[in-house]
Amino acid sequence: MSFRNGVAYADSRRLPTPSSVYVRGLACHPLLPDLAEDLETRPRGVIAQCAEKRAMLESLLRCFQKYGARLVNSLEANAQHSQKPFQLTLLQSAGLPVPQWLATNNPEAVREFARHVRHAVYKPLAGGATVRKLEKRDLSTKRLSALAAAPVLFQELVEGTSIRAYVVGRRVVAAAAIDSTELDYRRKEDAVTPARLTPRERHAALTAARVCGMHFTGVDLIRSQKRFVVLECNPSPMFAVFEEKTGLDVAGPLADFLIRPRRRAS
Repeated sequence: MSFRNGVAYADSRRLPTPSSVYVRGLACHPLLPDLAEDLETRPRGVIAQCAEKRAMLESLLRCFQKYGARLVNSLEANAQHSQKPFQLTLLQSAGLPVPQWLATNNPEAVREFARHVRHAVYKPLAGGATVRKLEKRDLSTKRLSALAAAPVLFQELVEGTSIRAYVVGRRVVAAAAIDSTELDYRRKEDAVTPARLTPRERHAALTAARVCGMHFTGVDLIRSQKRFVVLECNPSPMFAVFEEKTGLDVAGPLADFLIRPRRRAS
């Protein structure tokens, strides 16, 4: 790829400005499996090359956007995947029910939070690891001293059924319940079955997509007997296996949205 005087080229072919761009990912993180060997032998070089690759791709996408392309989703929306406290604040400010949460590197704040909620979980602020239940041993001075290296996101544990709702434009196009014996269903999905959202859940999914600025998203909910909560809006949700297991169609509505003239799109 080349960028010359504001014009993009693939090999020697000039790239026209597309009407839409589906941004699945930029593949320029230094912890990618393909870079593991290089990261061990030349860590500074790998970090630098990833930063340069990101600069090129993000510049290209921003230029496409400047000249009229619709990004699905924008770089700002995609960044929310690694900015969980910010996204939770967006959801909360829109009046959506979210679990009580705390992002901190302060051990005493964690202990106070644990006393305040009955049960809690923890996970990275920037993603990349599964959810763990906060145990009594995690509140020891030794364990909490690890917060000096990096903050952690703690959340109230809401037990119930995991629901994934896919939103395209202004429509919920598919929803399914995910059964798992694991706390984090990403470790082991026992069953994925089509689900019907309640009117309040549907409204919450659409509101979440709107306030997070996402044309396409997988909204994760937890449905308990008395309530439901919104966990997050995924800006680049995987859906192929979801379709295989449920028979629901996500790719079709997404493709229709991408090729629809922008003046008619949401």
